[in-house]
Amino acid sequence: YIDTKVDDRGAINPISEGRVAALEESLPELKGSLTFSHTENKWRALARANYFGEWEDTGNGTGTQGAEIDIDADTFDTVETTIAAGGGLRWMWTDRLGVRAEARMLHSLDENHNDWLFSLGLNYYLGDLADASRGAGATTGAAMTAAELDSDGDGVMDDKDQCPGTPAGTRVDAMGCPLPVSKVASIKLKVNFPFDSAVVEEQYFSDLQELATFLKRFDDLDVDVEGHTDSSGPDDYNQLLSQRRALAVVDLLVNQYGIDGGRLEAKGYGESRPVADNATREGRAENRRVMATLEVEYEE
Repeated sequence: YIDTKVDDRGAINPISEGRVAALEESLPELKGSLTFSHTENKWRALARANYFGEWEDTGNGTGTQGAEIDIDADTFDTVETTIAAGGGLRWMWTDRLGVRAEARMLHSLDENHNDWLFSLGLNYYLGDLADASRGAGATTGAAMTAAELDSDGDGVMDDKDQCPGTPAGTRVDAMGCPLPVSKVASIKLKVNFPFDSAVVEEQYFSDLQELATFLKRFDDLDVDVEGHTDSSGPDDYNQLLSQRRALAVVDLLVNQYGIDGGRLEAKGYGESRPVADNATREGRAENRRVMATLEVEYEE
């Protein structure tokens, strides 16, 4: 702090912070302070006001007010009554540690001049956090308890929260723990066959492996394996061919990929369920197929 006021003799008086400290420690005064807190962002606003009684410099660098005050300043002779007001901000890094920035103006009522004091400091609260909360200016003037705090903002007070630190936006139960999230998983198998064939081609093995992995993950699921044909040939023959195709897929899932056969049911539908036009070569190739479709809702 440096006072650069020019006195009535035309000289600049550099006055050290010791002057202000000595005044605050030695003179009769009235003092008040307010602190305004915002618990969500940890900013706290400060406001202060002080009144100092008269003090007199003896002209040799010391002042008197019932007791001698040592002042490191140039020689001057004055009697002053001073008021001070200021404000600042405090940021709480943790529940105990904060940093404070403050500015104060000291106004002499007798000489009508102003001095400014700027300060930057650290605050560390000792003892119970309840005391620190009061000292930091809790909005209610009393320490907040766990029954009044919801640190993670999930709507459940800390004294009942069995899952502290829940991420923002997470749906929780009455104990503050995340509710299960419902999801849907699905898979669709499609295996096409050459004309009049019930042999599964190697290009479909990776698809069968994927279905097997799905069934192992959801081991309570059963699946219908549906066989189909195009419209070529007699209906009875196509019915048997579609059943053989479905059984060929089931056999691979059981014997090559380790799926319990009791979970798989082969069903042949012959030519009764086409998905494409049997009048075209491409359409008939599309209809010669085995299908398996699964969808499951699960919680995570």
